[in-house]
Amino acid sequence: MADESFPETHGETREVTRSVELDAGADEVWRAVTDPGERALWLDDPDAASRRVRVDEAAPGHRLVWTWWHPGDEDDASTVTVVLSPVLGGGTRVVVTEAIPAPVPVVSASASAGAASARRSPAWVHCARDRWDARLLGLELLFVAARAGVA
Repeated sequence: MADESFPETHGETREVTRSVELDAGADEVWRAVTDPGERALWLDDPDAASRRVRVDEAAPGHRLVWTWWHPGDEDDASTVTVVLSPVLGGGTRVVVTEAIPAPVPVVSASASAGAASARRSPAWVHCARDRWDARLLGLELLFVAARAGVA
């Protein structure tokens, strides 16, 4: 299950960090994180499924960084960093951090500025925690099902 997040505000960003330990090797987990078809099996909630993904960095077997956003709403982009590390005794720890720019003061009363500010409110942190808890549970269940021979 997912751990508690690290502090939510770091300088100019807001971030949420969650983690899970999987009973699977790093190669298997890397494939589930990087292959779009496999990633869709556990990153399947409506918010994630509706986003565009641009891979920004990949260190095979260790770290993947992507930026994602809803089509037509690039101001809503956030950066997701996935880090894999071995667990003593076997398995792989997956640490996911999603970060968005810190809210900026709204100087305009326009609807779009208000919407962008709302997405970057403290409520975003709570919502992101819940989403990543569910997503990492989905990743964990993917490996539990594979071990049980369930297709």
